[in-house]
Formats: sequence, structure tokens, C-alpha cells
Amino acid sequence: MFHGKRQVAVAAAAMTPVRKDLEAPITDSFTRVIHEALAQAGIGPTEVEGLYVTPPGFARPSNFMFACDLAAHLGVPFKGLVMAECGGSSSLAALKAAIQDVLLGRVRVAVAAALDQRAMPAADELLKNLSSLVARQIGLYGPYLGPYGLGAPIPLYALSTQRYMHEYQVSAEAIAEVAVRLRQNAAKNPLAEYRDPITVADVLASPILSPPIHLLECSPFASGAAAVVLCAKEALAGRKLAPVWLTGFGEYHHPSHFLDDRASITCFEATAKAGAEAFADAGRKPADVDVAEVYGVFAATELMIYEDLGFYQKGEAARAVAEGRTSEKGEVWMNPSGGRLSFGHPAAATPMMELAEVTWHLQGQAPSARGWPSRADNLNLGLVHSEHGMVNGGFVLILET
Repeated sequence: MFHGKRQVAVAAAAMTPVRKDLEAPITDSFTRVIHEALAQAGIGPTEVEGLYVTPPGFARPSNFMFACDLAAHLGVPFKGLVMAECGGSSSLAALKAAIQDVLLGRVRVAVAAALDQRAMPAADELLKNLSSLVARQIGLYGPYLGPYGLGAPIPLYALSTQRYMHEYQVSAEAIAEVAVRLRQNAAKNPLAEYRDPITVADVLASPILSPPIHLLECSPFASGAAAVVLCAKEALAGRKLAPVWLTGFGEYHHPSHFLDDRASITCFEATAKAGAEAFADAGRKPADVDVAEVYGVFAATELMIYEDLGFYQKGEAARAVAEGRTSEKGEVWMNPSGGRLSFGHPAAATPMMELAEVTWHLQGQAPSARGWPSRADNLNLGLVHSEHGMVNGGFVLILET
């Protein structure tokens, strides 16, 4: 899509804290984060020519014509208006529509925004809508997996974790270490949902949800919103912050949904192919990446994604984590936000939050705000990864200063 050329830039990004519930109603939360991103960029609302959003939450019924309602609330006419849904990759699907309109020359300034509302409904509301929720669950997982219940993804990821531990002789302690390292990152991030320190012993003592996955190795349901401002090169003059250029794009969707018994469940083809396409598009390789945000919804899955993206050979990621090679002082800084396990996981917004996090680091904003030694001069290239299903598809972006 970009062939390494600097044609579309992220001018600024903003996001809310990740919490169990939003701090404001859905439309107000969208509006606030959009206005914050625009203020960061030094761009007025009337300069925005396109708005590209996700549905306002997977745990709620989808809102018909929600993008139109949001545009009316903002009171701004748009040349481009899109609401995109693609599971956990929805926000990057919306971003792709924004990128395409900028590349086509239809819009010079675009806003991509994402939100997820995951607060559990009250008991009476849950019972009233139970039949609808069950029907949607069957529709999501299909007639064979759906009957296993509302937590269907967890046993599927547990099967993957079991197989990964067996194939590559990875210990339970090594997988628990991933959760510990991510919590260390989150401890310095005031936007993160979970910040209290944990140890390997704490992780292994937490309840088992589906063997061998412990509670502290899971991403929690959460709510939050994020927005980024995209600009064509000619619209960047005089903006407040140095632009972060999108130079690589990859996308791949395996013809399966959640578990595919014909494919590996420890090596995810969609991640490997989307990553390879993004690196080829940017003319870069994994060793060039300074900071990355990846969509690891369970601790072992995080390790598999590191490997599928090409950072490590299969079975080697756990050792890299234990040796500090994925830390702020390591080879590549993985999930400085705290990752999905500790930062939190408002799924519809998660990839947009990852993009905001990487943008902040490449612009030199996040480290000083969180007390990290500034690495702004050394962070030049970032990666953002998303997935949907059980890593059955997704996007990979390469960003450069």
C-alpha cells in the first residue's frame, strides 16, 4: 500500500483510560477523544474531511447508522464516513478506509476513532436479553462451538497453550513471566486498568479458568476509546507534533473462524502473512523495530505472536522475555502500554489504542510522561498488530519517524 513512501502520517493520537466502564456516555466518549486528538495535532474540527469509526461495542447490540449519528453530534460535514466491523481488528479496518481515502486524494485530514463498551449489564437486563445474547453467541462461534457457552474462546486458547507448551517444551513458569513483565510496563502507565505488581507465584496461584490458563494470564473485559488524526503530506505544515509516517501495511484473513482443526494452533498463518507483507511494504525487517504493540489476549498467545511476526524463532520467545530482551532496555520494546493482560482489552478499540501508544512513543511523548528514561531519540520505527477470532486474521502496520 505504501511501498515505504511517506504519503500518510499520523499527526496525533489520544485515548481514554481503560476501565470497567466508560467515564462518559458512548457518544460523549467518542467526541471527547476525537477533540483531544485534534487539539494535540493543532487541527480544527472543520478541517476534518473524513470520519472512520467502529461500532460502539461488541458486548452491546450494534447501533444502526451509528456513524451518521456521531457525525450529527459533531456537527461537521464529511466527504468520507465509514463504520467498520471486523471483530477485534475493527478499528484497523476503519483506519484502512481512512488511509485509502487519503491516498486517493479525496480527503486531506481524516479522523479514525474506536470505542468499546464492555461493562456487564445489570442482572435484570441480562435476563431480559438472555435469549438474544445466546443467539448472538451461537452466531459468533457457530453451531459446534457455540453450545460450549459464553466463555467459548478461553478453552480454545487453552488448547493452543497446551499444544505450545508441549511442542516447544515451554514451562508454566515461563508463560507466567509474560504476565509479570507486562504488569511492570503497566505499573508506569496511568491509563492502564491493572498496575499493582505481580510475581510468577501470584500468576500461578491465581484461579485456573481452563487448564493451563490462569486468571492473571488472561486479558480482562474493559471499556475505552481512542482516536488518531491522519494527514496527507500537504496538510502537515505547521502542525504541533512531528508526524509519524505509515510506511508498511499488511492484512490477511484465514478462511476459518476461531478454531480450525486443519491448521496449526501454535503458529498463526494470518499473523505471519500480514507481518511479512507489512515488512516487505516498508522495506524493513523485524530487527529494525524499536517498539511494538501486539494483540496478545493470553500470555502464551503473546509469545506465539512475537514468533509469528518474526522477532524470534518458534519456541524462543519465552527465553527472550525472561532475559529482558522485550523490555524497555531490550532489543524491541514489546507492549510498553502493559499489553492486553494489564493495560486492558476493550476489543473494538484495542488496536487503535495500540496505534496511539506507538505513535506517542515515536513522537517522544509517552516516556517522559510516565517516568521512563526518554528513548525518543532512539525510537524510530514501530509496529502495531491486531487480530480477530483466534488469531484467524488481522492487520500489521509499520510506522516511522
